[in-house]
Amino acid sequence: MAKQYPSIFNDVLGPVMRGSSSSHTAASVRIGQMLFQLRRPGKAKVDFYFRQGSSIARTYHTQQSDLGLAAGLLGLEADDERLLSALDLLPAADLELNFHIVSGEITHPNSYQVRLLNEDGSQYMLTFLSTGGGMIELVEFQERVISEDGGFHLALPDNAADFDWLIVRSEKPFTDEEKAEFELKSSDTVYFSPVLPIGSQLKPAVPFTSIPELKELAHDKGLNAYRAAMLYESRRSGLPPSALLEKMDYILTVMEEAVNMGLAGTDFSDRILGPQAQKILANTQTFVGGEVLRNIIANTSAVMEVKSSLGVIVAAPTAGACGVIPGSLLAVGKAVNANRDAIIEALFAAGLIGLFIAMGSTFSAELAGCQAECGSASGMAAGAIAHLRGGNLETVLAAASLALQNIIGLVCDPVAGRVEVPCLGKNILAGNNALSCANMAISGFDTVIPLEETIKAMDEAGRMLPAALRCTAIGGLAGTGTSQQIQQMLTEKQN
Repeated sequence: MAKQYPSIFNDVLGPVMRGSSSSHTAASVRIGQMLFQLRRPGKAKVDFYFRQGSSIARTYHTQQSDLGLAAGLLGLEADDERLLSALDLLPAADLELNFHIVSGEITHPNSYQVRLLNEDGSQYMLTFLSTGGGMIELVEFQERVISEDGGFHLALPDNAADFDWLIVRSEKPFTDEEKAEFELKSSDTVYFSPVLPIGSQLKPAVPFTSIPELKELAHDKGLNAYRAAMLYESRRSGLPPSALLEKMDYILTVMEEAVNMGLAGTDFSDRILGPQAQKILANTQTFVGGEVLRNIIANTSAVMEVKSSLGVIVAAPTAGACGVIPGSLLAVGKAVNANRDAIIEALFAAGLIGLFIAMGSTFSAELAGCQAECGSASGMAAGAIAHLRGGNLETVLAAASLALQNIIGLVCDPVAGRVEVPCLGKNILAGNNALSCANMAISGFDTVIPLEETIKAMDEAGRMLPAALRCTAIGGLAGTGTSQQIQQMLTEKQN
């Protein structure tokens, strides 16, 4: 498959989801949705195999991979309320789901090996990777090496013994005539529909793929960050600007609802923290920092609490960092009386920064630590705030670079395997950093290192981190005695 360029609505701002982790929960839903398409009438048994010591093996229950896989196997979406009870719904759907921790070399921290056995005897062996932010890659099908991201309509032969291995990709559903042609070659042809909101491109094409290319194009066409993002995403998605604005308006609505829900208070048994957001608003006597800082902390806490209670949030760019952009941008927007259109434009500016991070690095904490999640979100939020305050493209890029420079090396060490502590504090840190760096860029501070070099340095530093500090719930705060006690307490509470 030709390498796909990232999409703002695939890779950067999305998916809209439930669950504490986009790489574990939302990605699992998409994996399950692909398996759902292999179901045949009657009972089915699905076995997942995780490598011992990998991130997914250690956290598949605490970060809701089990719920996500069950929901996907039932044909549900990542934001469906039934995800919370998906495991209980499996028997009525004639589905048996099992998880196995096996020994062997860890080639990827979030590798899902799966066997699906239908009652009619059809059996499918697949291997998926969760690559960050809810994105997935199918890397093996029936013991054949492939590379599919879930963005195409696919036709695959179930049994390639008597003809050359053939993969047919299409941006549109296959016609009956096309299916008949495939089935002349193999009566066991398997079909997949896309599981991504923005489909893949047979001939990948976007207006720019690097920051120097963006700057040249922006100079020629007089583009600011918002218009550059719209131009890119229109070419990438094939959608008109009106449809893109509608999608971003929906993203903003979900963010606003998450803030309001969190401020009203949430309740969920399997988490470390109870409601926290209202505490900062109630502190009217000793709080220092003014209304904007107060609202950043409150908004960010609110969104994180909704995530931890499996409410609906936007992975921006991940669920682990979902509080940063809404927390900071909505607080600043309120302070300057920005209208809805201005906030939507700023979200596109955030998306533009995220595109370059997706191209040059990763959003996966399992690969590069929390700098890939909260760090990326901080850079995106800084760019968004700079745009909201009238910054030109250069200022937006400078704000993002400053923010990313400050968070290089941030580790991922979730206490008790839950995406709560120190994740909440890191989200708040990232939001405050975003506001400071946006102000610095607007004031003309020298960034010294340009954004493209900062992203490269961030990626290199993140991949140097030991595995114990990359979302495996082993090192850092996750390895403390208190963390282990909390883990045991929560486990006993659920049993």
